[in-house]
Amino acid sequence: MCGICGYFGNLGSSGASVLERMNTRLFRRGPDDGGSFVDDHAGIAMRRLSIQDVSGGHQPIFNEDRSIAVVFNGEIYNHIELRNELLARGHHFQTRSDTEVLVHLYEEYSETMLTRLRGMFAFAIYDLKKKTLLLARDRLGIKPLFYARHNGITYFASEIKALREALPTISNLDVQALDAYFAYGYIPAPLTIFKEVRKLEPGHAMMLTGDGKARGWKYWDVSFSKANLSESAWIEKADAAIQSAVSSHLISDVPVGAFLSGGVDSGLVGALAAPALDYPLETFTIGFEGRAQPLLDERQYAKDLADRYGFVYREYAVRPDFESIATDVLDAFDEPFADDSVIPSYYVSKLAAESVKVVLSGLGGDELFGGYQRYIGYDLSRRYQAMPSFLHRLLIDPVLQRLPEPRSGGDRVDHLKRFSASALLPPARRYAGYVTALGVDERRALYGPALASMIDFDATEALMTDHFDRCDSSDEMDRVFYTDFKTYLPEDILALSDRISMWHSLEVRVPLIDHQLVELAATMPSTLKIKGGQGKVLLKRLAEKYLPSPMIYHRKQGFEAPMGAWLRNELYDYAKQTFADTESSGSLIRGDFLREKLQEHKLGVRKNNKLLFSSIMFLLWSKRFGWSL
Repeated sequence: MCGICGYFGNLGSSGASVLERMNTRLFRRGPDDGGSFVDDHAGIAMRRLSIQDVSGGHQPIFNEDRSIAVVFNGEIYNHIELRNELLARGHHFQTRSDTEVLVHLYEEYSETMLTRLRGMFAFAIYDLKKKTLLLARDRLGIKPLFYARHNGITYFASEIKALREALPTISNLDVQALDAYFAYGYIPAPLTIFKEVRKLEPGHAMMLTGDGKARGWKYWDVSFSKANLSESAWIEKADAAIQSAVSSHLISDVPVGAFLSGGVDSGLVGALAAPALDYPLETFTIGFEGRAQPLLDERQYAKDLADRYGFVYREYAVRPDFESIATDVLDAFDEPFADDSVIPSYYVSKLAAESVKVVLSGLGGDELFGGYQRYIGYDLSRRYQAMPSFLHRLLIDPVLQRLPEPRSGGDRVDHLKRFSASALLPPARRYAGYVTALGVDERRALYGPALASMIDFDATEALMTDHFDRCDSSDEMDRVFYTDFKTYLPEDILALSDRISMWHSLEVRVPLIDHQLVELAATMPSTLKIKGGQGKVLLKRLAEKYLPSPMIYHRKQGFEAPMGAWLRNELYDYAKQTFADTESSGSLIRGDFLREKLQEHKLGVRKNNKLLFSSIMFLLWSKRFGWSL
């Protein structure tokens, strides 16, 4: 696991110093080692967290005649099979590192090598003879890669901060990205908060050539063509695929631990991993203190599973003191990010990093097997549309929108209101409505007039609807899953996991989104995922083989902070102070509107925690990072 950076083009005598500054900014991603290579056409560098071939995996790594060099962030889980294949074809290896496989694969297969990789990765391969640079990001977007172009030079890095080290002029706010941030709580690829910087999208690659051209392409996509099997056969196939994924993700020269949330996904990963290790599996669990919603705390389920399998069990109780970690979170992301599960993620990563360098996570199980409440809501909405529309408009929606919010900060009333507000829209817009944290009207009210006039609100919605419409399945539920594969999974869930774990120099592996397992899950009928108002139908039946029943069938709680309750209580004064410095007119967002919504939230008139937390994060980011319109 590493951080990578570099540039393509001739920077002259300044190239080495620019590259060194970029690489230094990535230190937390790889405190164990660093390396670089510079010539008249390019510079590549990396910071290394040593996990495989600890003593021999120094990067950049070259091929036999030093005509091809690579810097690599991630893990190639099938590198031993690939190595054996390449040895049989006459290639010679100098290390045991999975990184070295990449240069020899490139020699053998050029850019088509990408289809042969099983793993999480972002890498740059520099061909010194052809004077080309290949950039690539893994299929699901587990690892990040940012790039920027300036004066004919292309710069790339694992984090925006390294790009800003090379290009201090990066400061122009992308107002469309800002609107996407407030709409969804994160910024979907290829956008970033800065106009000058873009994300390489998941499953995409880019070839840069000496004539100044850049060719980008999509090398992988998930297809939802269906297979016809019995339910028992599907369970058997899924069981084998999950076992294979977990087993492949255990390859390491250092001990591997696991996050344990108390839910099905992380429990299943831990239960399958533990018997394959020759040491006790260390697990790490988070709970909550303060006036938190009790239903969010799953420590007892995690402890019971640890006792059953003999895990080493470690837990930490999160307190409502976000102010103490806010600067770390801002610096880890470099751009605004408003998923409040960043708070427990920060603490569980910090806890794990005290004991291990590598952890397994159950992330991705919800997207693959239908675990979110919004999936169930969307499935129900297809039948709800048979109801006369006037009944919904005149009676049901007005009643639901007036329901008081629970003082506990729970989400059920909020979910009902979201369901009702979007229930009669066309399919793509309906799902976009379900995943939109702040609707258009709310965003217009939040923004100052100058900002609102610059935004294309339809384009923000299209960041979701275009994916929904592009999916190759006629089943609307498959289109829902596909949309999340392309947006929420890589740029919220996985981005959060990568940035926060790397801040603590910790590698997180996500076997449930191994691409082979994703491809299998996509061929399953959606009725094996969502059925009768229940989610994860097949996965729960499979899990009965490994997990205690209470862990499988208790109410889903999710890995999030109890932000709704905290903003009414322990974090109220902090939020009030954050909003106090915001001008009520002439600024990007309206302080008077935010103060009104904070009071509304405190009194329980309406649950506004998403609006409030996203605004807090943006205002804090604005103070810390320079930008201009």
